[in-house]
Amino acid sequence: MLGETIRKTGFWFVDLLTGSKVRNHYKEIKKINEDIAFRRSRVDSLLKSLLEHVTSQSEFYSSYKGSLNIEDFPVVDKKLLIKNYNQILSEQFKHENVHQMSTSGSTGTPFTVVQNINKRKRVQAELIYFGEQAGFTIGEQNTYLRVWNENNKKSKLETFMKNLVMLDNSKLDDESLENIRKQLKNHPKLKCILGYAASLDVISRYLLNKGDSPEMFGVEVVISGAEVLEDETRDNLKKLFNCKVVSRYSNQENGVIAQEPTNETFFVVNHGSYYVEFLKIDSNEKAQIGELARVVITDLFNYAMPMIRYDTGDYAVITEVKDYGIVIKNIEGRKIDFIYTVLGEMVSPHSITIGMKKFSSINSYQFIQNERDDYTIKIEALEDKVRDSKMVGTLKNILGNDAHINVEYVDEIPFTKSGKFRFIINNYHSM
Repeated sequence: MLGETIRKTGFWFVDLLTGSKVRNHYKEIKKINEDIAFRRSRVDSLLKSLLEHVTSQSEFYSSYKGSLNIEDFPVVDKKLLIKNYNQILSEQFKHENVHQMSTSGSTGTPFTVVQNINKRKRVQAELIYFGEQAGFTIGEQNTYLRVWNENNKKSKLETFMKNLVMLDNSKLDDESLENIRKQLKNHPKLKCILGYAASLDVISRYLLNKGDSPEMFGVEVVISGAEVLEDETRDNLKKLFNCKVVSRYSNQENGVIAQEPTNETFFVVNHGSYYVEFLKIDSNEKAQIGELARVVITDLFNYAMPMIRYDTGDYAVITEVKDYGIVIKNIEGRKIDFIYTVLGEMVSPHSITIGMKKFSSINSYQFIQNERDDYTIKIEALEDKVRDSKMVGTLKNILGNDAHINVEYVDEIPFTKSGKFRFIINNYHSM
């Protein structure tokens, strides 16, 4: 407890020394999300300031100068942002200190987003706020179940300050699962687990099959992200840890878009940082309650790389709930297949997305496992074809040297009949 208090106090003290920027963002996020009357005027003000900025600082949006109606602006997606990258960037921040956030291409399109420092502070604040909403307080010991490698590993000082336990889920074979199990038991003060829904499903089933029960762990909350959290997985996690289980809707290029309140299964939108629209599948008209809709967001704080009416590639159904207003009933199109190495070891699909992140000339890709050792990767390239040998080598490091990898260059990768894009497909059934 003392260590947690020291870390929490230390974080806010450092923030105080640098102008209380995160705390001020935190207070505003809290007020906007919890005070509806304040929300309306503040979001309108934030949106107006953003549109005035982009029309004067971004070449791409310069023709919209004078317009403060968000619906006058075009809906954009990753492909359009990549194609017009330099024209979209804000002139004001082209020569200032910015943060580059390279996404892993979880929709099949690797993507690098530039964020100004104020945006980074906003993200820090929203993570703290929504962590508290789920039952996790900054300073408490936590783990992030993800693919950890040389590009994203935290230093010993960072893990100490964040009280973070790094648990790698790049492989989910029995040996790897047993290591995760031991690590969870060896950290009885570990209170929060953040992880991908699909990985949490595999891990919870493994631990339950081993006969594990809540008294063996100290976990108080599990925050699931990246994909749809299935009811069975939620039930298994509650049975295993006897804890709160909360699903979070977020992405790397923006931040926390929405999150479930505890003991609820709908998502409350983060109005504090984003203006969110739900548009029809086949047009830019507003979707109706109960209708499958595209999730389109405007990031109110990224001034370096404006993301105005950004089509996330996700689908949702909205509904109305007393005391909350319009909420997301469920999110569709975020379930990802697991794949297997040539030795039959289960591998997180995010191992592929992390590996593909380095190939910036790829517009979109789709990875398919055909047989135990036979794979196909379909590529939409922006420019010249990427170096096959380097890409195949990267994939073989994940799947095994005996992997047979077919590289196909295509003009377009089709969506499913339901309008979803599957960037990982496993046609080879599990062992």
